[in-house]
Amino acid sequence: MMKRRHLISLGFLLFILQTGCGSEAADESNGGPATASSEPFKLGTFEVNGQPRLGIVLRDNLVVDLVSANTALQKNPSFSEIPMPSDMLELIGSYESGLKHRLYEIVNDLNHNNGLEGPGKSDFVYEVSDLRTLPPIMYPSKNMNAAVNFYTHACEGCTAEQLAERTRQRQENRGVPYLFLKPTRGAIIGNGDDIVIPYGRDRIEWEVELAIVFGTEGKYISARRAYDYVFGYMV
Repeated sequence: MMKRRHLISLGFLLFILQTGCGSEAADESNGGPATASSEPFKLGTFEVNGQPRLGIVLRDNLVVDLVSANTALQKNPSFSEIPMPSDMLELIGSYESGLKHRLYEIVNDLNHNNGLEGPGKSDFVYEVSDLRTLPPIMYPSKNMNAAVNFYTHACEGCTAEQLAERTRQRQENRGVPYLFLKPTRGAIIGNGDDIVIPYGRDRIEWEVELAIVFGTEGKYISARRAYDYVFGYMV
């Protein structure tokens, strides 16, 4: 069976729409939850010691094991005990109901105690290059795809005139995209994983995909309110 390697090296990370990053790091000094992160972060799923783990990605090259970091933080009686999600879907579902404040607290505590680098680096902080990057969301509840993201793919095997006509049609109807479903299992792989080419084929169709992750359920949402439902992005 012929195989190809996945050549995208950007990494499959979840870019949060708003991380709460600000100049004021937190309200911990007043006994309240952190209201901002001392630096921006992304989220991802990584293989740590053979197991999938949620990670906070800092500075594009550091991964903080979320569960281990939370366990260490809760040893300080100033921080309440908060259960951690087991996967990205649980994290997204709990994010706005309070989990985001714990993520801010973890980031702020690591920065305050120099836990990201040097001799004080915590043992639950890893280099991205040392871990296997898994899909941020292993099994999404729904996987919808928009066709003709690239106009050069608007018409396969057609003449230049036909391609120009199909491109014109799609440009005129951008507000009504053609959407189709893909399986929620088996269609998403991690960075560097093999893409298996079926028998009878000698190549794959390729496109760079930008995935939009919706964190709130909705229907018939206007373009003006769309960002109210977006949690973040994946590449």
